[in-house]
Amino acid sequence: MTTPSSPPAFRLETSDGGHEDGAQGNRENGGGGSEPPPMESQFQGEDRNSSPQIRVNLNFRKAAGARQPDPNRFDRDRLFSAVARGAPEDLAGLPEYLSRTSKYLTDSEYTEGSTGKTCLMKAVLNLRDGANACIEPLLQIDRDSGNPRPLVNAQCTDEYFRGHSALHIAIEKRSLLCVKLLVENGADVHARACGQFFQKRSQETCFYFGELPLSLAACTQQWDVVTYLLENPHQPASLQAADSLGNTVLHALVMIADNSPENSVLVTHMYDKLLQAGARLCPSVWLEDIPNLQGLTPLKLAAKEGKIEIFRHILQRELPGPCQSLSRKFTEWSYGPVRVSLYDLASVDSWEENSVLEIIAFHCRSPLRHRMVVLEPLNKLLQAKWKLLTPRFFFNFLCYLTYVFIFTAVTYHQPALDKDFLPLEVTAGNTMLLLGHVLLLLGGVYLLMSQLWYFWRRRLFIWISFMDSYFEILFLVQALLTVLSQVLRFLAVKAYLPLLVCSLVLGWLNLLYYTRGLQHTGIYSVMIQKVILRDLLRFLLVYLVFLLGFAVALVSLSREAQDTGAPAGSNTTEVAGKEDKEAPYQAILDACLELFKFTIGMGELAFQDQLRFRGVVLLLLLAYVLLTYVLLLNMLIALMSETVNSVATDSWSIWKLQKAICVLEMEKGYWWCRRKKQRAGVRLTVGSRPDGSPDERWCFRVEEVNWAAWEQTLPTVCEEPSGRGGPGECVSVCLAHSAVWAPGSIPGGALSHQVGCLPVSPPSPRHHVGNWLLVHPPPLPLPVQVSVYPSAAPSAHSVGSGGTQQGNKLGSTQCPLAPP
Repeated sequence: MTTPSSPPAFRLETSDGGHEDGAQGNRENGGGGSEPPPMESQFQGEDRNSSPQIRVNLNFRKAAGARQPDPNRFDRDRLFSAVARGAPEDLAGLPEYLSRTSKYLTDSEYTEGSTGKTCLMKAVLNLRDGANACIEPLLQIDRDSGNPRPLVNAQCTDEYFRGHSALHIAIEKRSLLCVKLLVENGADVHARACGQFFQKRSQETCFYFGELPLSLAACTQQWDVVTYLLENPHQPASLQAADSLGNTVLHALVMIADNSPENSVLVTHMYDKLLQAGARLCPSVWLEDIPNLQGLTPLKLAAKEGKIEIFRHILQRELPGPCQSLSRKFTEWSYGPVRVSLYDLASVDSWEENSVLEIIAFHCRSPLRHRMVVLEPLNKLLQAKWKLLTPRFFFNFLCYLTYVFIFTAVTYHQPALDKDFLPLEVTAGNTMLLLGHVLLLLGGVYLLMSQLWYFWRRRLFIWISFMDSYFEILFLVQALLTVLSQVLRFLAVKAYLPLLVCSLVLGWLNLLYYTRGLQHTGIYSVMIQKVILRDLLRFLLVYLVFLLGFAVALVSLSREAQDTGAPAGSNTTEVAGKEDKEAPYQAILDACLELFKFTIGMGELAFQDQLRFRGVVLLLLLAYVLLTYVLLLNMLIALMSETVNSVATDSWSIWKLQKAICVLEMEKGYWWCRRKKQRAGVRLTVGSRPDGSPDERWCFRVEEVNWAAWEQTLPTVCEEPSGRGGPGECVSVCLAHSAVWAPGSIPGGALSHQVGCLPVSPPSPRHHVGNWLLVHPPPLPLPVQVSVYPSAAPSAHSVGSGGTQQGNKLGSTQCPLAPP
C-alpha cells in the first residue's frame, strides 16, 4: 500500500532542454507569497519552483553552437496544455519521446514545482461532462513506459496537499466513470491525503474527510462511488481502513456533521447505508466498535465533539427487518401514543470506562453538550441513577450545612484582636472554640483534597466547561482560604480574620450548589450563573475603565486649590485638617468610593469653593453620572433581561447537565473511598446476529409518550367485515383536506379529495353527521390512487398513481389535482 510518508525510490532523471525552462518559469512566477498555492487556477499558471535535481544532460556531447528546437520535444507546458484541453491527438509522439529520452511522466520536469501536481491530476481537474479523453492515453503511455512509480498513484508532495492523488480528485469531481478508469488501472484505494488542507484545524480553511478515498466519497454523498470502491474486483476498499488519526469512514461522517437539518439528513442516511454494507461485506466485524487513536468510537466521538443530530441518530437508530441487528433501539410494545423501547447501553452507561455519559460530563468540548443529556436514553438513565443516589446527595447536603453552621458559630465568637492577642490555649473557657477551629481546618483540608482531585481529572477541559464548574471553583477558593486562615490563626497572625470571614461568605454562597437537586431552584441557580459570567463580568470590566479614569482626573483637580489666604500659625493645622475632611477626592481609593456612590444614586454633587477648576470638576461628575448611572446600569439591566430570555430554553438542559455531573461524581464515591459502580439495565436477547447466534445486549427500558409521532402514523381505521359491497366496505385513500361523502356512495372520476380508510356503512358516530361523513385526517400529497376493497381485504394506503394494493380490489379511480 502506498503511503504519503514513504519516500520515493531514487532515480537519476534526464534533461534535454538546458536551463532555460526553469529560469523562464522562475521569472514568470517569482515573488510568490507565503499563502498556500491553489490546486488548480484558470488565472495563474503552474510554477517550477521545485527542489534542485541532479540530472543527466543528454545534449552534453553535441556541438556548442546554436541548436534547432526539437519539434517533437514535450515539455511540461505543452503536456499540461494538451491534457487541460482534453486533446489526445496532441499527445502523438509522446511515447516515442519518453522512450528516446529515458523520461517518465512522474519526473520533476512534468510536475508542478509547488504542489507536485502531475499531468494526470491536471487532466482529472479539467473534466468535461465527467470525462477527459486524455486520461486513458496517459495511463496507457505510463504503463508502456515501465514507470517504477506509476502515474496513477502519484501524489502531491507539498505540505498543504500532501498525499492528494488523482483518485481523490476524481471523487471530488463526482465522476464515477473516471473513478472506474483509475481503479481499473491500479489506483490505490487506500491512499491518504494528509496535507494541512485535509486536517482538522480550528481557525484555518480546511476540509477534513478522513483522508481515504472511501471516506471522501461518503462525506460528499456519492453512494454509487462508495459501492464501486467497496465491491470492485480490482482492489476493494476496506470499511475498517483508518486515516492517520485512526478514524474510519464512520468517524469521518461524524466529523463533518454540523447539526443543521439538511446536513443531518444526508449524513445519517449515508451512515446507515455504510453500516448495512458492512454487515453484508464483513458480518463478523462490528464497525461501530472500532476506536480511533484516542479510543473513541463513532458514538463517543459524536458525544465529545457535540454533534447532536448524528449522536441522536446513533443512539436512537431503529432499523427494521433483516437489518434489525444494527439497531440500538428496539420497540418492545406500543399502545396508542405510548411506546416502550429498549435502548442498547453499550458504550453509554457509566459502568464502562470512558463511557458516553462521562465524555459528555467531563470531556466534551462543545458548548452545546447540555442538549445531549436530555436525549433518550440518557435522560431516563440519569433519572434512574439519581433516584438511587438521592439519599447520598441529601446526606452530603446535611453534612455541609452542619459544617457551615459550625463555621458561622466559630467566626461569630472570635475574640477581639487586641494587643493581648495570643494563640488559643486549651482552657475551660475556649475549649469549644479551639475544637471549632480544628473542625474548620479538617473540613477545609477535606474540601481542598476533593476539589483538587476533581480538577486533576478534568485538567484539560476545565476552562472550556467553566459554566458547569462554577461552584467547584468557588469550593476550591473557599477551601484554600479556610486552610490558610486556620494556619494563620494557630500561628497567632492577626491577618487570619479577613481570610476567615471571606471563606465564611463563600461557604454560605456555595450552599447554592445543592439547589441543583430540585428543578425550580436548580434552574434559578443556572440563571444566576449565566448572568454573572455573561453580563456582569463584562459590565464590571467597562465600569472599572470609567471608574479609574474619572477617579484619577478628580484627584488631580482636587489638588489645585485656590489660595484662600489662610493665616499662618497654630490655626494652620486646624484649617488643613478641616479641608482634608471636606475634600472627598484627596486619594484614588477615596475618589473611587465617592464615584461608586454616584453609580448607585447615593452621591452628592458637592465640591469645595476653594477648587481652582470648579466647573471642570462639576462637568466630570455630570459626565460620570450619565455614563455609569444612566447608561451602563440600564444597559446591564437590558442585557440581563435578554440573557434570561435567550437561555430560558437551555436553562433546563444546563441544569440537567450539572445534575448529571453531580450523579457521576457521587456514583464514583468519595475521593478517599472509591465505590463499585452499579450497572443499569437488564441483559436481554433482542434478536439474532448475521451469523445466527443470539444477539444479547444490556438494554435500558424507556417509556415514551409521543402524540405527534403517533398522529403521523395513524393506522387504517376499518370496521368489522360484513359482506362484499355491503356494510364494512372501506376506501383505502388518504385525506388532503376535509371532505364530505354521502354514505354508501363512492365518487367517480370527479374525485378531488383524499379520505382515510373509513367504513362507508354503517357510519361511525365520530365521522357521521346526518347522512354525511365528515373526515379530517392529516394531509398527504396529491395525486393518489383511490381503491375500494371489501372489509376483509387488508387496509393500506396507496400513495401515488403507481401504488399497488393487495387483496380483492373492487375498483379504483384517480384523484385529479383540482377540486370538483
